[in-house]
This record gives sequence, C-alpha cells and structure tokens, in this order.
Amino acid sequence: MTLSTIINIAVTLIFIYLASSFIILTIQERIFFDLKAKKLKEFIYMLLGEEQQKGKNDGSFSLTDKFFEKYLISPTNPSQSSKVKQRKVLISQELERIPAEEFVANLMLLVAEELNYKDEDFYNKYELTKIMEDINSSEYFSEKIKLEFSRMARTAINRFQDKKEQINYLDKQLQSWYNRSIKSALELYAQESKNISIILSVIIVLMFNIDTVNIINNLSKSELTSTISNKITEVIVSNSESSSCSELDNDTEFESCLQDQLATTFMALDRIDNLPIGWNFSEPLKEQFTPLDFPHIIKAVTGWILSIIAISQGAPFWFGILNNLINFKSSKSAK
Repeated sequence: MTLSTIINIAVTLIFIYLASSFIILTIQERIFFDLKAKKLKEFIYMLLGEEQQKGKNDGSFSLTDKFFEKYLISPTNPSQSSKVKQRKVLISQELERIPAEEFVANLMLLVAEELNYKDEDFYNKYELTKIMEDINSSEYFSEKIKLEFSRMARTAINRFQDKKEQINYLDKQLQSWYNRSIKSALELYAQESKNISIILSVIIVLMFNIDTVNIINNLSKSELTSTISNKITEVIVSNSESSSCSELDNDTEFESCLQDQLATTFMALDRIDNLPIGWNFSEPLKEQFTPLDFPHIIKAVTGWILSIIAISQGAPFWFGILNNLINFKSSKSAK
C-alpha cells in the first residue's frame, strides 16, 4: 500500500468521523443548547447560596435573578421564543467569559442597592465593618453570602489597617472565590457534555454502522477511495481559501462556519453512495459478518468502539486534523 493510498484512506475516514461528529454537534445544539446556560445559572445560585424558585408570582427577585437581569440578559428580538433562546445563549456565552473583577464589581453594586447605599462610591463612604454588619443584619442575603463575606472581611480587617488595602484585599478574595467556583462549574459542564457526546456517538455509530475496521478494509480495496478523497480535498481547500474557520475564536461563529463548509462538501459528494457505512439490507451483513462467527463479531465490535471513541472527540478536533492532512497532501502533490 503506497503512501498516497494511505493518505486518501485517512482523508476519507477522517471525513466520515467529521461528518458524524457534526451530526452530534447539531443534535446537541438543537436539543441540549441550553445545557450550559442552565448549569452556569445553577452555579450562580449555588455560589450565592440561593435556591432557584420557579413560578414565583410575588414580584420578588433573588440576588441571582437581579444579577442576570441587569448584567447578563439583553434580548433584542421581539418574539418571546427568540427571547428565551437568546437569553440562554447570552448566559452560556457571557457568564463563562465575564472577568472576575467585573463579576465582583457588579455583585457589590447589587449588594449596595439592596442595602440602600445611595452613593456608588460606598466603599470609601462606609467602613468595611459597617458593610459587613449591614449584610449580616439583612434578611435578603443568604447565609452563605453572609458567612463568606464576613470571613473575607474579617481577614481583610485583621491584616490591614489602611481602608484602601482592606478593600483591595477583599476584592481579590472575592475574585478568587468566583474563579475557583466558575472553573468547577465549567469542568462539570464539560464532563456532562462529554457523556452526552459519547451516548450520541454510540447511537450514531450503530444507526449508520460506522465500523472503522470495516471502513479501512473496504477503502483499501476500493477504486473510489482516491476519487472521494480528491473531491473532499478539492472542496475543503476551496472553502478554506474563501473562509478559514480555524481563524475564528468565537465558538458560535466557528460552528456556523464549519456547518457551511460541511454542507458544501456534502453537496459535492451527494452522488457518491459507495462509502463503506450503513446497513446493506439487500445483502445483509454479507462482507462485514461473513462468515458469521466469533472473530468477525469481535472485529465489528472493535470497529464500532474505535468509531465511538473517534467520533466523540468532536467536530472541531477532526476538522483541524483533516485540514492539516489535506495541506500535507496538497504540498506533497505539488512537489
């Protein structure tokens, strides 16, 4: 088997992984698009020691509710359904990117508002001891907020005599508290998202019979491998010249760009129906399970497991590898 054949097989195989990964990405975006928003909002409730109460009709709002309304949610679409979706997107995108100092500053402005401090420069107007006492005496704040703030404030008062140094220390402690908490929340979301991706990968692999071992065996014998690989290369290189998805930092823009490039590639391949995936019901399992014995079953299961592991890595991962491989293939061909 020549190096050119190996590269063609790799391009085709990786494209199959990429297409499958993108299907999963689309499903997650449509069905689980609010997962991150939900988890991050739950994190703020936990961070501030509050419980999320659904269906409140008394007009009251928790500190978390006010924080989201004032600093994270700014819908522009007049339709209600669009507002809901936009709010979830804003929460998931903005909350994980909001700097700790900005979060703490906004949080303290809300605290000052609830304590009826009229002066925005309340830090300089009131002693830290008074602010701590006012928070502890208020029924609006949770016990967790009272305990955390009191602990940090006492440490600041005990360590420093200068009022400005006390405030600076308190700010840094609050920022560190937020950073530790948001990191844990994002790690939890990433793990849950990964679990969902694996489950969806299992479903996609079994639904379309994406058997890595069988795909490689078929591609190594197929005369269409070079044709398919060359078409994929041609389309992706053409798309990359007009729009490079890899240069986009925003996740939403990257996924939109990736979706456009894949759609174009699919259109270029719409007449190729000999990719070694799917279930051939005209001659059921003829090549993959002939003869139907234990070694062939183990081989198929191994191929499925390899596909599940590969596809669960995600579309951005395979998109990057495919681009690098195509660049290598193009540079090799130019020599």
